[in-house]
Amino acid sequence: MKYFAIVLALIAALVAALMFVPVKNGQPLLNPARVKSSIDQASGTIAGRQDAWLSEHVDDVLYRWKDSRGNWQYGDRPPPGVAVEVVEKKSVRTVPADPTLGIESVEE
Repeated sequence: MKYFAIVLALIAALVAALMFVPVKNGQPLLNPARVKSSIDQASGTIAGRQDAWLSEHVDDVLYRWKDSRGNWQYGDRPPPGVAVEVVEKKSVRTVPADPTLGIESVEE
């Protein structure tokens, strides 16, 4: 526990030094405004990627084509100049597990 407290204190001292000790151009490496803008930018990028991923995959079309070796290849973006076929997506049906096949409780 003592070592954990020492490591935590060292990390806090390092972060404080990076935020308050001037290094280049009289500015610290980590100023709070710059850190906040970086976090906001990263959050926006992640949210943008999620939105793009969700909207992009809502109505996907799946294609198949034969490669130069005659093997079937599948993908959502076929290479140019290749004869493609649209693959029909089938719905997936699942069957719930039988609750009687679950783990039995052992009573002592």
